Amino acid sequence: MGRGGRRRTPRTFKKECTMVKRRKEEEIVGVLEFEGRTSEDPEVMKWLAEHKARNGGKIRMSRGSTGVRVAFSKPADMALWQARSEQSRKGKRLPRS
Repeated sequence: MGRGGRRRTPRTFKKECTMVKRRKEEEIVGVLEFEGRTSEDPEVMKWLAEHKARNGGKIRMSRGSTGVRVAFSKPADMALWQARSEQSRKGKRLPRS
């Protein structure tokens, strides 16, 4: 009981909440553009699946001027994708006559 012998009833306060959408910001170490490829290219999709299985999460991909563009936040990932691309190009070269 409060002062004066009166019983106080609890007050209810309506609290307004604001939802804030947060984005995780990461530093980008580099961007590679794979000429002549699209995001639907089977080989690019395979690389993407392997990347997601190893690292999880999403990877930033967009359409570039000559092909699919991929942004990287880790130098090791960028180096791996670049090596895969170079290896793929070597395998697809036509023999010189």
